[in-house]
Amino acid sequence: MTTTTMTQPPHRGIELPAAVAISFALAGGLLLGGAGVAIMIFASRMSAHLMLAASTALFITGALIGLAHGVALGMFGRPFGMSGDQALSALLHGVLYLIPALLVGWLLAGWIAAMPIAVLGNHWLAGSISALAWLAMLAVVPWAGRRGWAAAVLAYRRWNDRVLGTALIALVQIALVTMFLIEPPTIWFTNITMSRLGGVLFSGFLTFWFYGPMITLGLHYAHRLRPDLVTLKSPRVVWKRALTSVGIAVAAGLALALIAVPLFGGPTGLGTGADRLGFGTALLAAMAGALTDELAVRLVAMTLAYMVALRFFHATPVRAAIAAIAVATLIDLALQLPRMAGLGIPGVPMIAAYLAVRIAIPAALFGYLYWRRGLGTAVTAHLTADAALLLLAA
Repeated sequence: MTTTTMTQPPHRGIELPAAVAISFALAGGLLLGGAGVAIMIFASRMSAHLMLAASTALFITGALIGLAHGVALGMFGRPFGMSGDQALSALLHGVLYLIPALLVGWLLAGWIAAMPIAVLGNHWLAGSISALAWLAMLAVVPWAGRRGWAAAVLAYRRWNDRVLGTALIALVQIALVTMFLIEPPTIWFTNITMSRLGGVLFSGFLTFWFYGPMITLGLHYAHRLRPDLVTLKSPRVVWKRALTSVGIAVAAGLALALIAVPLFGGPTGLGTGADRLGFGTALLAAMAGALTDELAVRLVAMTLAYMVALRFFHATPVRAAIAAIAVATLIDLALQLPRMAGLGIPGVPMIAAYLAVRIAIPAALFGYLYWRRGLGTAVTAHLTADAALLLLAA
């Protein structure tokens, strides 16, 4: 008796994970290296002599950014029934199409970027070729949008924390818009301040391209930081713990405000922002800053540091928590240093006192509260500290 082995022939089409990665890479390269360069030349923000070099550099940058996001979305947004290994295999198979597609895309980006030169120089043949390249881009971008939307819907359905995650992302968007409307952001280590419209647009970029993925990742691992925080079943226990956490957070925030009051006013000349913005506006900015800071530093950075200490350094949970709090505190210091440069704090002792009282001690305490009581406690303590300082140092 002979037996036959049935083997499934290899799939030669472009499956969804590969289609998302390829389309995002192409769209990112064409938009940044093609349309972006053309717009800058039309607006006289770039010399036409730099067109080819700028188009190539920005096409590569945009393609890499698009590819990174496309690969991540393709993996998380794979069709139901497709395993992670199968999605990875589909992505590797898509490399066969990606390389020639990017070569063609690079040529198209150059012609797209050349549109201002062709139009201003009345080069009709070059203008016609450039117009065809623009039409090709206008076909690629919707294709990337359709494939990306299909994957995003699947990824959202697969997301276990989608209710809480969606709420946090929405709150972040509101908080960032509020902050940037009150005070438009300044680009780090430069004196360039965005307009309010630019700040609002930048808030959308930060929300969906930074906070969105980071919140997703943070929530995924936060359950492992303190499993007992997510296994409370009794409503009575939940309410009791919540009220206790609020009390602890308010007390901690008031204590932080009290030790910081001597730094403001008097000989230091430091202000809380209420004198410049008004109490109500400064309070709104404090609320928004407390939420965004705690999400970025505690939920994301501290949680990931905790997991790294556990998994790669084999630390005990307590030592991993101490290391994670230290890492988050250092990140808080690094994030606050650019803002401190504009405060005009007089003298090294005052700078050291400000670093300790307004950044290092609060960051360590917020980290401890996050570890012991959860994210809500850390956010409440942060907000209470900032709000109480506005009142006490007025």
